[in-house]
Amino acid sequence: MSAAERLLHAARAILPADVGCAVVPIGEGRLLPEEAQALARAVPRRQAEFAAGRLALRRAIAEAGFDLPEDRPVLPRPDRRPDLPDGLAVSLAHAGDLCIALASTRPGLMLGVDIEPVDAPRPEGFADTIQPFRFRGAGDALAAFCAKEALYKRQYPVTGRMMEFSDLALVLSTEGRFRACVVGVGSMQGQWQEVAGYFLAISLGPVACNRTV
Repeated sequence: MSAAERLLHAARAILPADVGCAVVPIGEGRLLPEEAQALARAVPRRQAEFAAGRLALRRAIAEAGFDLPEDRPVLPRPDRRPDLPDGLAVSLAHAGDLCIALASTRPGLMLGVDIEPVDAPRPEGFADTIQPFRFRGAGDALAAFCAKEALYKRQYPVTGRMMEFSDLALVLSTEGRFRACVVGVGSMQGQWQEVAGYFLAISLGPVACNRTV
């Protein structure tokens, strides 16, 4: 089983049946003309990531039961989120050699996913940068980073808030779960694991927006 297949299998074990999921190796996928024009000035690596991401999104969206025409471009919005029809919640991540996408049409369900290569370099002071977090048991700061990214992606479409790492007080268990108290949102949870040389973190559920905080 390839790394992409193992990551897909692990994600589907976490997700409900009505959430679509796809994992695509970077290097697969092609850009529609409008997408290629939007990425004309990007370096080849970025173009490859974008193409793989769009292929993963289309597969996840189809699996979620939404009919997105094959010839409809999925362009980036000013905040870089995919420009998609109303009624779709999606989340996208790429790192290393892989791209993963989630999609759902369930009303009120928001999605957050992130992947990080386990062997990625950790800059000096990395753990301090992403505080506060703690493990129930031993753990890797990169797993905490991955979980915080998933939580951020889940809340952003609702709140529109750019967050600092300090806005998410995170606790991770070695049994593969995490929870956080998120400034302006409240409590959110998710699941994480190490699989196929990657940390995988997924968070899904409704998001309450408290704009007074």
